[in-house]
This record gives sequence, structure tokens and C-alpha cells, in this order.
Amino acid sequence: MIIRWGANRSLFYVALIGLLLAAGRAGVGPVLAQQVERERDDVRITAVTTSAFPTVAVRVLTTAAGGAPIADLSRLVLRENGVPIPDTTLARTPVGVDVVLVLDANADFLLFDDNSGLSRRDKVAVGIGRYTAQFMAPSGLDRVSIIVPDAAGGAAFLIQDANRPDEVAAAIAAFNPTPQATPLQAMLAAAIDHMAANDDGRFRAVLLYSDGARLGNQLDYPALVEAAQAAAIPLYVAILGAAASPEETANADGLSGPTNGLSVHVPEPEAADPIYEIFRAQGQQAEVAYQSALRQSGMHEVSVSVGNVRDAAEFELALATPEVALHLSQTTIRRAGSAVDTPLALLQPAVLPLTVQVAWPDGLPRALTDVAFQVDGVAQPLAATPALDGAGQLTLAWDISERDAGIYLLEVAIADALGLRATAAPLEVTIEVARPIPPTPTVAPTRTPSPILSAGRNAPWGVILPAALLLAGLVGAGIVLARRRARRAAQPAPPPPRIIPATDPPDDRHVAVLERLTAEGHAVEAIELTAADVTLGREAAAVEIVVDDPSVSRLHARIRRNQAGEYWLFDEGSVQGTALNFEPLGLAPRLLQHNDVIQVGRVALRFRLEMPEKRPSP
Repeated sequence: MIIRWGANRSLFYVALIGLLLAAGRAGVGPVLAQQVERERDDVRITAVTTSAFPTVAVRVLTTAAGGAPIADLSRLVLRENGVPIPDTTLARTPVGVDVVLVLDANADFLLFDDNSGLSRRDKVAVGIGRYTAQFMAPSGLDRVSIIVPDAAGGAAFLIQDANRPDEVAAAIAAFNPTPQATPLQAMLAAAIDHMAANDDGRFRAVLLYSDGARLGNQLDYPALVEAAQAAAIPLYVAILGAAASPEETANADGLSGPTNGLSVHVPEPEAADPIYEIFRAQGQQAEVAYQSALRQSGMHEVSVSVGNVRDAAEFELALATPEVALHLSQTTIRRAGSAVDTPLALLQPAVLPLTVQVAWPDGLPRALTDVAFQVDGVAQPLAATPALDGAGQLTLAWDISERDAGIYLLEVAIADALGLRATAAPLEVTIEVARPIPPTPTVAPTRTPSPILSAGRNAPWGVILPAALLLAGLVGAGIVLARRRARRAAQPAPPPPRIIPATDPPDDRHVAVLERLTAEGHAVEAIELTAADVTLGREAAAVEIVVDDPSVSRLHARIRRNQAGEYWLFDEGSVQGTALNFEPLGLAPRLLQHNDVIQVGRVALRFRLEMPEKRPSP
């Protein structure tokens, strides 16, 4: 069939007018809006986290048809500065959603469509209650706002950015509208503006509850669709009523189709569950983690792509060398032993704990790959690479069991996971060694006659007389020398104090106790000194307190209490000597104080003064 343009021009105009009228009846706005529908799949980088660098986490919001997340992310490709990253870890992280519910409370909002006893308003309230109870995040991550018409014919927030399900349910349950013509254009515009102003990387959506019959006359579709597309906000429509006509469906699709939303007929409250399920699914976003190879500060780019859709984001990296410091509570360490011949390895302490503090000026804490500890330039062995604790500290154990007295230079160097190295300032540590000083041996008196005197009875005078003259000369020279030395001395040494034992028992203010100490300094047994004069030694027949040790003499030492209640320590000419607080006793006695340490040979005793009531009853 051949149609001639000139002959059928009138028929063409008639057909064109018919099409325009049909479009008018269906709503010109929805038809025009559907001409700019967007690509269904989309990806958007919502966050790049470098707080655990070199681990970088990229959070991605994905959307498929209807705004649901892309189910299969096996095709996702991640690039850093344009270089594909082959090894990535994909997970889901909860972030929540932002949703605005718009209620078209028009003249039919209170109608009853069936015999259920629920009006459209009631079914909307029940449906929103289902959303808060079953689909809204109980953790408070979701934010929900509700927009309704106000009494002045404008748009009003019934509730704004509520994050508690019970708060949203209570607000919709208390809503009692007055049916009227709704300012739906202003209400949807307010919803889109509110969402656009709160872009913090969440999935955002607007859900309209309406019968859809009057939308073609109420809405400026191109303006609403353009604003929603610019802010990447999908529009959803829940069509109320017992049935949805093609015109009502087309009106709803004019909003949801171009913005990648969804229109659903909702004769019953549960019919809106597919929309609520999308909101719940988008409450968790994909998070792609990888180990970055970057070692240079500055701006860098990361991108993700799924099929033909791609998004990129920049992030700044400011790397800095870690700071390390070596700390010690005191830099002078005293190693002590309980005997004059205590081996070096048995001096205490044998191990010195050192604290290493690591700080991260770039705010990016990371693991350590190497820790080097040196003493005087010699590397010290470490069992394993120590790990930092939550405060950025690690503890090193320095073995000083074979360290004698001297000054040692300590150095610590570390390397982090990025290969950056740092060295602490050197620390000087002084070690002192303390052992009891051996006592000066005192010659015990002897009753054996002098060899000279013993031999003089039978010796001839020819031998005795020259010997006597020689002895007299030596004695005279000794006297002269002694007088000269006495004149040179500034002050003569005071004679040893004479300690007279007390005759009465000790008063009730305190009692004296001797505690035997172990090599570690722990008391193992205690003896109360009840007499005013107490002797210590190895032989039970000669002393009051027996100290059973080969280094202790038969009669070794004495403790005497005077009339003033003071206790004095004497050495009784022992072979190994007696020491008080690691200082040897000479010929003169020493006054004992509370907590003094007495060394009898190699045995250590602690002298204590205690109140009588603190002593256990015998």
C-alpha cells in the first residue's frame, strides 16, 4: 500500500492529535520522564580508609535494577593509580540507609478498600510498622524521616532522621490526617532536598505512599526526576488501593523508572516488603581491602569497575618515619650478692627489663618487621621480634647475669612494615656490683709461752745479753716512732665503746627478732632475742643461737642489749668475719637498727624490732 503525503496529510494530523490526547490522558509528564531512564547497574566509592595502612579499605555502594545491590561482584576490578590489584578481600560492612517516607494523605487516604477493617491510612501505618520491626537496623544506623501535608497546605516533617525503630512506629501510629488536596510536588521536592543535603556515603531513597491517580496533574515530573538523578536518589512508589489501574501504574513508573527505583502495588501492608528488603540489603555495603604497594606520600587514586560502570576516588597519604625511644626507670643498677665470693651469674638482678616506646607521627600505626638491640655495639639475641601493645610499647629483656661493674651503651633500632627505619637515642647504663667485704682477721690470744721466753731458761748469757740489747733497741725505736705518729694525727681514734649488758628484761615497747634470709632475700625462720647477751656460732655447746653453716665459726658473733635498750653487734674473732649491711665489723661493736642485715660468714640474718602484740603467741 502506497500512502501519498499530500493526499493523506489531514489523516496524519488527525492521528497525531489522537496520540497527543492519549498521552495527555496517560499523563504527559511520565512519558517525557521515561525518555531519560538511567543505566541500571552503578557503582560508587563512598569511603577510602587508610587508618591501617598499608592495608587500604575501599567501601563501594552498588546498585542494580530497582536499586538493589549487585548480587555478583566477581567481576569487580580494583585499581590503585591505574594498576590492577589482583589480591583483594571482599566483605560486607554495615553503614545504614537514609530513607524519607512521603504520605499522600489525599481525600481517599481514609477509604476502606475491603472488609479487613483497615483503611488505606491504617494499612500504611501497619506497613511502616512492619518495616521498623523487621527491616530497619536495630543498631541505630538507619535514619528515617516522614513528610506529611500540614494544615496550611505545605510540606511538614512528621519525624526527621529518627534512628530508633520504636520512635518511627510511634510517630506513624499517632498520625491522624485530615483528608485534603496534598501539595505532593512540594513534599517530594522537600524529600529530595533533604536527602541531597545528607550525602555521607549511605544509600538514600524516597518512598511515596499514594494511590497514584492524581500524580499526572500534581507533579512536575522532569524537575523531580532531574533533581533525583543529580543526587543519585532512587524514587519508590507504593501504590495504594484494592487495584492499580494502568494510568496509576504509569504515573508511579514515571517517578521510579528514570531514577532506578521501584513501583509496587500495595493492597495489603506486606506487599511493600520487596521495597523494604532493598532498603535492608543496602544497609550493608561492599568493602574491598588490599595491601597497598605505595611508599610515597601525596595524592593517589583508587578506582573500582563492574562491567562497563566505573568510579574513582582520590585519597591522601602522608607517610613519616616512626619515632622510637628507649626508657629505663633508673640508669644506675646495683647488682648484689649475699657472700664475699658470690659468683657473677648469681648476683641479683640478673635480667633488666627495658621499655621501647614507638610513636607514629603520620597517625598510621603498623607492624614491626625487625627490632635490633645492641650493647656496646654488639647485637643482643632476641627470642622473636617483639610485638607492640596497644600503647605502642614493647619490652626487651636484657640479660645482665654476666655483666660486671661498668658503664654500658644501649641502642635500639626498628623497622616497620613499610621498610622505614628508626633508631633510638643511645642510653648509658651504669652497673655496680656489691658483695660483703671480707673481715680483717683478728689474731686470737694464745697461752703458749713466747719462744724467746721458753728458750731463755737454758740459753747461755753470751747469747741472751746481745739479744736483750737488740730487743731493747728495737723497742726504743718503736716508742720514738709511735710518738711521732701520735703528734702527726689530728685527732686520736676514740676507744671502742664499752657495752655493759642490761640486768633487767627488755621493756614492753619492742622485742628483737633475728630472721634467717634465703639467697633471694626471703625470711624462712625467726628467733626472738630474750636475753641481754646472746652469742651466735656453729657449736651448740658454746653459743645460745646455733647457725649451722661451714662458714660460721665455733663462736662467731655476739648481740648485747645495754641499759638504754640498744642492741650492739660484736665480732668474736671469727674466721670469715661479721658484716653489718655488707660492711665488715672491726674490733669495735656496731649499733643495730631495725631491718639491718647481719652477715655471719655466708649466712644472712635480718635484725628486726617488733611490737610485742604483733608477735605470734608461743
